Amino acid sequence: MNKMTLCLPILTTICLIPQSVMAAENAAEPWVYEDIEELAAQGYLELPDKDLHSMSRAELSALVAKALARIEDSQGMTLADEYGRVTRLLVEDKVQLELSKEQLEAAGKIFRQRECEAKRASDDLARQSLRGVNRLEIMGPLQKKAKASQIRLQAAARDFAVARQRTLRRQRMNDELAQRQSDLLNAMTAAATGVGPDAVTMMASGGNGYGTGLSGTGGADAGIGSGVPYTAAMDATSATPDGGYPSGSRLLRDSPARDADAIARASALRTEFMSELDDAGYIDDQNAHLADDLPVKNIQRPRLHIDGEVRLADGHSSGDRPEYHRNDTELRLRVYPDYDIDGNWHAIGMVEAKKQFGDKHDKDDEKIRLDRYYLEGNIGLAKVDVGAFSSLMAEGNVYDSKFKGIRISAGNPVVYTMEYGEANDTDKAWNLTADYEQPTYGLGAGVYRFEGGYDKDNVITDGKQSIAMTRAHQKMGDVDVGAMILYGKDRGKQGTGYVVSVSNGTEKNWQPRNRSWWLKYYYQPYETYYSHTMNGTADVMRRYGGFKGIGAGYSYTLSKDWLFNLEYYHLWDIDTNKQSNTIWGALTHYFKNYEN
Repeated sequence: MNKMTLCLPILTTICLIPQSVMAAENAAEPWVYEDIEELAAQGYLELPDKDLHSMSRAELSALVAKALARIEDSQGMTLADEYGRVTRLLVEDKVQLELSKEQLEAAGKIFRQRECEAKRASDDLARQSLRGVNRLEIMGPLQKKAKASQIRLQAAARDFAVARQRTLRRQRMNDELAQRQSDLLNAMTAAATGVGPDAVTMMASGGNGYGTGLSGTGGADAGIGSGVPYTAAMDATSATPDGGYPSGSRLLRDSPARDADAIARASALRTEFMSELDDAGYIDDQNAHLADDLPVKNIQRPRLHIDGEVRLADGHSSGDRPEYHRNDTELRLRVYPDYDIDGNWHAIGMVEAKKQFGDKHDKDDEKIRLDRYYLEGNIGLAKVDVGAFSSLMAEGNVYDSKFKGIRISAGNPVVYTMEYGEANDTDKAWNLTADYEQPTYGLGAGVYRFEGGYDKDNVITDGKQSIAMTRAHQKMGDVDVGAMILYGKDRGKQGTGYVVSVSNGTEKNWQPRNRSWWLKYYYQPYETYYSHTMNGTADVMRRYGGFKGIGAGYSYTLSKDWLFNLEYYHLWDIDTNKQSNTIWGALTHYFKNYEN
């Protein structure tokens, strides 16, 4: 018995050691316990009988979740993992905030309408009363109308107040998490550059603006929406005689300063226990509770999307041959309708109208025509286009115009594409391509066949033209360097060509002051292209063996949906070395019937 009696304390101590160690490992910062206790004192949380300091992080996070749910607020890893999680949650928070703002806007509009209605009804009743009109058939309906309008006003005012309160809370949560994201990124930058190791240590230990909680910040931002800093004096009216706060008190819950104080504390706790709350599914559950009792704007997404552009272009060419001289000025309108048939298949088209003022006047001048018309959708893993669509072969260095037939694309990361049908004035045309694109480089290859169509002298005749292409490009800093090799055969003749390019940026008509440019050197015998994409004299030079020379382009977005383009070409034909110069510019305005 004596030995057993002596062993009991020893065994008890040994059993308690792991629990003590575990408690130490899971211990939170001191401000966490202080803020949890304060939330409990304010009536937003019921504390368990267990000592807070002996609770694990999971148990503490469960308490935080209860506090967050009570006041209708929503919100083990490396800094990079936490940054990824925070970024994802911040996107969700922003969406919820925007919806709350929409609800506030809608509720405010209804509130103002109800207020006007109530004023008019009360005014009618008061004026009739002052006139001494008390007949039941007159005053009865007026009194009923005034009372009904007052009831509607009261309900609308309540909804407006609730919507405003929810918006302010969402804004506070969004601001807290956005600051957390910024702090994490700064900490990772410091760690990567070796600058400011104290910042990394502080972040890892929670010693940032959030880690201190309200206790550490002094609650300077607690008065959200009012611009008034939180002070203890603001809560004097809601305190009990002994300095405490009535649990669950309506007076406490309706106090703006006290509510702001609770939001500030809960925001800090939510961020501190973000991982545990997210893993437990609390954040998803909280987002699902977004005010289903308040109106929200109904965003109509039309099934018929219409994109369009109006372009005024002016081009001038000169050179050693009469064919190289031309002056083209054109005003062109293109409208691209896209009708969503069933969520997969789309009916797409292009309606074009143009007016030419220069030397060139073709059969379509001053006519409105449906130039593109096709169906687009997915069949299994393949994207399919059927009809008359645009085809850009080898980045336009082989062909850039209308193609009638079918196009099938599939594959990842290598995308395989097949087109079969008719190119401009051909009996039959087809091509097969394979493309592999990565963020910093890309590779591609293709085979193109035209049967019938134009020969070297621009005459439609029998025969076949086949072209093989391979390409590669690599980003080097701010520029993208590319090269393309082309080998072609046309009715018994063959030739090898190439295109070397350097570019910076891409056209973005939606982004004001966006700039991009490109520079290319071409060497393309006529066997290596059928209908070139350039605004220079490449197609005219087919009869003289093809072309070689330089091209340059620049684009600038003047303002949203207004794009300016400028291009210059200095070319020589391959057979006789006769030169041409072309300068071309355009101003384009884009429009659409929907918002992205």
